[in-house]
Amino acid sequence: MEVIIRPTAEQAAELVAWLIAARVRSKPNLVLGLATGRTMERVYDHLASIQRGKGLDFSHCRTFNLDEYIGIPAADEHSYRYYMNHHLFRRINIDLANTHVPDGMAADLRAEAAHYEHQIRETGGIDLQLLGIGEAGHIGFNEPLSALMSRTREKALTPVTRQQNAAMFGGDPNTGFFITSPSGGNSGI
Repeated sequence: MEVIIRPTAEQAAELVAWLIAARVRSKPNLVLGLATGRTMERVYDHLASIQRGKGLDFSHCRTFNLDEYIGIPAADEHSYRYYMNHHLFRRINIDLANTHVPDGMAADLRAEAAHYEHQIRETGGIDLQLLGIGEAGHIGFNEPLSALMSRTREKALTPVTRQQNAAMFGGDPNTGFFITSPSGGNSGI
């Protein structure tokens, strides 16, 4: 593992975007594992700028997001599907059919989790996983005490994470969460 420290959050986000762009150029059908959050918004801004200014082509890429809130429809502004469409997918040339976010409205969450895992396996797995670290120490919303090899599942949010996300909801967010384990990827940023 190589750790690169940048002087500012903005410079770190820009570097991450350029690293992702380099991987997309070297493997046009890259399978990206994506994350959400305030830090990622900067990364996605840079990726959209690179795509527009440098002709980066996402048309053959596929994406799988780490998580989605349970009980929030995809069209709701608080859903992570909405977040991804707004902050990245509608700003780059990716086919929305190639973008995957767990269905937090599924009637059978276990079946949806198994289906999501199957979709990831069908693509050959995640080539590059983008992860964030939350204030509670979670990595990719695998809350503290999650098993290292855990997979897509329903997971309750810790009080710290709920408080951290409360501003996005004008109050307390739903307690359930869908998560895809970062261990599904082959490499991470």
